[in-house]
Amino acid sequence: MIAAVPDGDSARAKVVGDHLIFMLDALHNHHAAEDETVWPLLHNRVPARADDIERMESQHSAIVGAVERVSADLSVWVGSPGGPTTHQLLEAVAELGAVVVDHLDDEELIAVPIIQEHLSQDEWDATVKRATAFLTSHPRLAIVQGGLVLDYASADERQTFMSGVPLVPRLLLRFLSPRMTASYRRRLYAS
Repeated sequence: MIAAVPDGDSARAKVVGDHLIFMLDALHNHHAAEDETVWPLLHNRVPARADDIERMESQHSAIVGAVERVSADLSVWVGSPGGPTTHQLLEAVAELGAVVVDHLDDEELIAVPIIQEHLSQDEWDATVKRATAFLTSHPRLAIVQGGLVLDYASADERQTFMSGVPLVPRLLLRFLSPRMTASYRRRLYAS
């Protein structure tokens, strides 16, 4: 998507850049919620797993560094897309992708079982609420993000996801998300 932006097309770069900023914000808020709620609770409850918890925290720090590089390169690229700025941003995004994939693999294998065993449903729900709080100031993007999640989810994953969404947002997702997500995609992937 970044590489497809024509050299010098700042208007198109802004559309792609806004999407990237939205994804970075979602990633940041997800990890900030874990950093503020999950890891401190687990450090207190499961000191024997301190190395694993510290590994998650360390990976979050690496992700923060990679996000900062993407953000810096993104602001330069949006103002002057093409050639070296495109190459620099693509490298930063690839670096971020690599650290996120490594983290997600470890999170599924290491952190999720610890979380499931040592956090209550109320504590996890509070973490999810904190992670998604930034979406309340961006309701259109919240519906689009929900649509993007649902589009890539299996039937079982969709059911699980929707079961955790309160009634009003669930109805908004069900009735507005398909059209809004399609419109967002058309704008994002326009050439």
